[in-house]
Amino acid sequence: MKKFIFNCILAITLLLSFNFSYGQNEIPNWLNETINQENREPMHTSYFVYENEKLANDNDWTKSNNYLSLNGDCKFKWVENPADLPEGFFEANYNDSSWDTFTIPANWEINGYGYPIYTNIAYEFNNLIVIDPPQVPTTYNPTGVYRKTIMVDENWLKKDVFLHIGAAKSNLKVWVNGNYVGYGEDSKLPQEFKLNNYLKKGENTIVLKLMRWSDGSYLECQDFWRISGITRDSYLYARNKTHLKNIEIIPDLDENYKNGNLKITTAFSSEKNKKYNVKFQLKDATSIVLEKQFTLNELLNKPTIEFSITNPKKWSAEIPNLYVLNYELTDKKGNVVEVINQNVGFRKVEIIDGHLLVNGKAIYIKGVNRHETDPVTGQTISKEAMEKDIKVLKEFNINAVRTSHYPNDPYFYELCDKYGIYVVDEANIESHGIGYDTDKTLGNKPSWEKAHLQRMQRMIERDINHPSIIIWSMGNEAGNGYNFYRGYLWMKNRDFSRPVQYERAHLNYFDVDFDWNSDIIDPMYASPEMMHSYAKKHKTQTRPFIQCEYAHAMGNSVGNFKDYWDIIRKYHNFQGGFIWDMVDQSLIKTKEDGTKIFAYGGDYGPKDVPSDNNFLNNGVFSPDRKPNPHAFEVKKVQQDIWTSWADKESNSIEIFNEFFFKNLDNVLLNWELIIDGEKFDNGTIESLEINPQEAKEFKLNLKLPDYDYKEAFVNISYHLKKAEPFLGENYKIASEQLILVNNWNNNLNITGKETLKTLKSEIELKFSSKEAEIIFDKKTGFINSYTYKNKNLIKQGFELKPNFWRSPTDNDMGANLQVKLRPWKNAIDSIVLKEITHKIDKENKVSVNTLYRLPQVYADLTIDYEFSSTGELMVNQTIKIDGEVEVPMMPRFGMELVLPKEFNAIKYYGKGPFENYVDRNFASEVGVFEQTVSEQYYPYIRPQETGNKTDIRWYSIFNEAQKITIEGNTLLGVTALHYLNEDLDDGLVKNQRHAGEFSERDLTRILIDFKQMGVGSINSWGALPLENYRLTEKNYSLIFKLTPKIK
Repeated sequence: MKKFIFNCILAITLLLSFNFSYGQNEIPNWLNETINQENREPMHTSYFVYENEKLANDNDWTKSNNYLSLNGDCKFKWVENPADLPEGFFEANYNDSSWDTFTIPANWEINGYGYPIYTNIAYEFNNLIVIDPPQVPTTYNPTGVYRKTIMVDENWLKKDVFLHIGAAKSNLKVWVNGNYVGYGEDSKLPQEFKLNNYLKKGENTIVLKLMRWSDGSYLECQDFWRISGITRDSYLYARNKTHLKNIEIIPDLDENYKNGNLKITTAFSSEKNKKYNVKFQLKDATSIVLEKQFTLNELLNKPTIEFSITNPKKWSAEIPNLYVLNYELTDKKGNVVEVINQNVGFRKVEIIDGHLLVNGKAIYIKGVNRHETDPVTGQTISKEAMEKDIKVLKEFNINAVRTSHYPNDPYFYELCDKYGIYVVDEANIESHGIGYDTDKTLGNKPSWEKAHLQRMQRMIERDINHPSIIIWSMGNEAGNGYNFYRGYLWMKNRDFSRPVQYERAHLNYFDVDFDWNSDIIDPMYASPEMMHSYAKKHKTQTRPFIQCEYAHAMGNSVGNFKDYWDIIRKYHNFQGGFIWDMVDQSLIKTKEDGTKIFAYGGDYGPKDVPSDNNFLNNGVFSPDRKPNPHAFEVKKVQQDIWTSWADKESNSIEIFNEFFFKNLDNVLLNWELIIDGEKFDNGTIESLEINPQEAKEFKLNLKLPDYDYKEAFVNISYHLKKAEPFLGENYKIASEQLILVNNWNNNLNITGKETLKTLKSEIELKFSSKEAEIIFDKKTGFINSYTYKNKNLIKQGFELKPNFWRSPTDNDMGANLQVKLRPWKNAIDSIVLKEITHKIDKENKVSVNTLYRLPQVYADLTIDYEFSSTGELMVNQTIKIDGEVEVPMMPRFGMELVLPKEFNAIKYYGKGPFENYVDRNFASEVGVFEQTVSEQYYPYIRPQETGNKTDIRWYSIFNEAQKITIEGNTLLGVTALHYLNEDLDDGLVKNQRHAGEFSERDLTRILIDFKQMGVGSINSWGALPLENYRLTEKNYSLIFKLTPKIK
């Protein structure tokens, strides 16, 4: 069947070979989708060429005489209308002394030339023209011209000289010494032009013109800042007239994954020439593994050569063994002409029986989508920044990257090769703003075929030598159709060593049905329910299931991440996915008053500029690469060592090594015995000799205390014995908290010492003793004063009152919960006190009972209080929703207590130390933690719900003299902040608000919850938290005790 489809596609190709030459002379290249380049050199694999082996080993092109850098200052002219460029700007003798000075590489808009625009789906110029490909704005289309003067000596004129522009958005036009050289599009791949016919000895002028928008912009509608400029290294380089043009290296393994094969295909600039010889050396870290020599004629006659390598060290992301292939060209006298080094990793990638295999193992993809983004430099990424990204990936158990949604800087792939990251390399194709319908998508329009295929082809030709790349991707969210069928066929024919994926090969989203032109089932945002359904429906599957995007990490998010991975680890052909995404994309902006904020869509430019607000902030990490709170959940769920009880009675544990290639020889185990939250005993297991994908039992030498206690946990942590790349000695790579004894309960009885006095008036009800006093507002029924030792614990103007609301998260806003669940916010505003009664018992306690009606949510609410002369306060809040009505789910069920700000420290026994929620607390361990209230607040870029802690046994808030302890009859959720709800709540629609714009209030707000709904992460545009993390029952009850004390 597939062969029949392939033949049909090839037949259609012939039928649709239209001639698009008519009228091209009248249409400029930047408005013509059929012309994407002129005089541009064919793409070749990434490499640098050096004069000798030492320079090649150092691999610093700036130190080679073969290169002349264009990085740094240029004369620069920027205009809003391309027609306003001065006449003759490209001429060699043009006077540019009045022009600005700008730099390469850099983004224009980050540096004051125009303004950044952020949209997700829409084209950023849809406010200027009607979207009609290939038309883009003509009168407002910011255009920048770079002029740079360079010196060329006579020696270079004897060689082939090439201009290399690392990346130019959205297009590039080149002149040298006033002569037109060429044109190119595709803003995420290099453009090279041969300059032999244009250079002269001495001074030469290079002129580069870029436009913000061209027809190529229709294929670059990605979910990121729409900004322009030359953003990667650029230079001239000189080659001997006879030189290596391209070298393709395909390593492979035999069917037993033991012995290797190395296929090398070369292309040279010269015809047959007996004067040159070529030597190849394959080297490991200590020796030459293989050496072969050829005459140039031999390679010209037979460009492809193959070698067998006996049992080479294998490459994987876990153990990234690399060899270096050294190519050397010498002349007839034996003089070295050029040297090129290429890293080689022996590995085999296959799909067999529905599994993606690397070296025969069905690996897990624990991945993220990664944009090239920097909060200061925009999309101009330094080597140091790329290295930092690899570091945080390694630190947080992330083993794979999808280059969303374009080829990355070549140095990033070098890092992935060297340090071990699996890569899905994605073509720079996304036309999301056009839509996916087959009659609309550019992916199904023949006039756009060349533009699609060239982007796929150039990516493969540049990146094919990188062992880290295990999958090619044809692009993202660009529909499906003829152009992608053609692209798939070309890619499969070009590179047999890797599978090809494309997420828009979807036929049916909810059933996760895929067209034939994707080797991988790679949906976006399939929910756990959809995954279960798919697994049950497709018990035998020929394609692996790896989500290209999932766990949308926007704002306070990444709930139910463990639920995802429970499913992935359960079903045989589920192999992971790529979180959306790695880094919040906000830019640092300094406001007029000096305030620095992380800016997002809508923070730049006129009011009518298209914007998708903060939808670009979906990172596991913040813009400066600090971990967002949910990063710790990602690290824990994706860890590679798992611990469980083998036999709790004998204190035996089972350790499973989830690595596929790596044993645990460099790992030691530390254990701690935790009794009621405090460390009681500890120990170490120095030697863990566990092979990949195997389990082993160990016995812990646990000695339980001889006194009474309620809970005992065993905290297990795994640490590196010796440092590994980016991970220091003793770095913790995995952990587990095992329950040994679980008898926790709180006795919430309160007792009094003396008789309470009662004072009633028209407005209040007061109960007091020598130690404490409490006052109820008779109008509201709420406590508005709570005094202990003559200190009022409730801040003046506030009350202890019910709270059912949370400041909406981004996921909440995406599901419109700020509207749908608003009755729960309004319920307190419209609460009706029906009754308040009280009585004093013989144990010197007063009971106050209040009954409310909540008409907004058709519910009765009772709050019963017990107050003793010692100042202890017991609260029992119960809600009963009318049985015959439907009301929206509840954001949270709890109460709010506002204290003076001097209560600024906390100590609690529960889950921590970082923020956690019911669907995101797997990484949090139960323990006793001491923190400040300020530390509870996490500055999400758009303010929202933050600071929650779950599974609270007790929670104490301190000032210098007093403390208040909260205890519940069940495990509680508690939040302490120096902010009120309105500080973190945008209301019904998102506003342009930022964490850096407001300060702490002079108060401490405590939220005491029976439960709060989960934060979710299936998506941020409609999905709810999973059902088991919602509050949908008709009845809830919260019981807790407040105990004030003098410290």
